[in-house]
Amino acid sequence: MNMSVLSQRLVPGIVGISTYVDYVYQKEMQLTAVRAAGTKGPINQLRTVTVTLDFNMLVANLQAGRKEAAEEQVAATTEALQAAGADFIVVTSGTTSTLTGRARARGCVPFLDLAEAAWKEVSRAGPVGLLCTSYAMAGGIFQASADGHGATLVLPSPRTAHRIDEVIFGELICGEVSETCVRVLRDAIAELVERGAVSIILGNTDMTLAADRLEQLTPAALIDSARAHARAAGRAAVEGHL
Repeated sequence: MNMSVLSQRLVPGIVGISTYVDYVYQKEMQLTAVRAAGTKGPINQLRTVTVTLDFNMLVANLQAGRKEAAEEQVAATTEALQAAGADFIVVTSGTTSTLTGRARARGCVPFLDLAEAAWKEVSRAGPVGLLCTSYAMAGGIFQASADGHGATLVLPSPRTAHRIDEVIFGELICGEVSETCVRVLRDAIAELVERGAVSIILGNTDMTLAADRLEQLTPAALIDSARAHARAAGRAAVEGHL
């Protein structure tokens, strides 16, 4: 059977974190690349390389205040991806995306920015709410993108941020989405909407597992950062630029 071949210019290097989220990334990248190239072929036409990072160790390093050790994990992973032929790096986690300083200082291949990919899909004018881990929030990557776009960013209250951390690290990173988890995220979105947000960025990539259900529960426009990031990666691979 003859199939048109996808013309690919760049190879994405995936810093894997969660099997469940990595699957969403791979599927969305493949579909986006095929659409961008205008080909019809198997779902796995797009070539990628993946190295899975030890996220348990990374969280332990962060909780113990060992940020440099966490950054070294990311740097080692990106170096392995570069050695395997990656042309750019896709970090599939908002928390881990704040830990790329050491890798960047070593001159690794460029990173495709998660926050910027999400911001590019914000279509409504007005304040934008953010849901992510407390680590990602403290890392400032979404705030930097908001400043670059001249946008107002609305953050959850400390109590709500704590509850979000609980459901992310207690359930979502394990691929579980309970009714309690959905309720916590729904209430967090409602809080941000009440404070003026017209769009909400799901800045924690594990939230992609609950995104479809959450979209049915709020009038706000939800931006799933995982899928937005993956779509940007698929286009970059075909088009040849980030």
